[in-house]
Amino acid sequence: MKVGIDLGTTNSALAWIDPAEAEDTSFPPIHIFDIPQLVAPNRIESRRTLPSFLFLEEGQPVGTYAREQGAIVPTRLVHSAKSWLSNSDVDRTAKILPWDAGEGGRVLSPVEVSARLLGSIREAWDQSGRFGPLTDHDVVLTVPASFD
Repeated sequence: MKVGIDLGTTNSALAWIDPAEAEDTSFPPIHIFDIPQLVAPNRIESRRTLPSFLFLEEGQPVGTYAREQGAIVPTRLVHSAKSWLSNSDVDRTAKILPWDAGEGGRVLSPVEVSARLLGSIREAWDQSGRFGPLTDHDVVLTVPASFD
């Protein structure tokens, strides 16, 4: 498979093209991978995008549930991690997130949060069992123009 991952500031997504379907065509079908994620306590649903949010509670959920819980307790919500990756005024490996928590509550780096989001996407792909591990495929990860 040819796989594209968009690590977004607000939402992340994965799409893929089957090389067999791409033969003899200029415009092969692009398939969107629905990402299973926690949407409420004990309820997992597949969605076209994974909201790029991580909530600091047991298990540190990412996605829809994390975003919803963060609306209730914003100081425990990590968001916009990708934006911090390209900010030349901060050390992207420093524990500066969640930004809204203040100095004492900042426990993760932008690199750590981005890795967790990508790890969630990889885990969802791998657990689907449809095409084998993601590491067996050609993967393109989008990089925003603001990166240095």
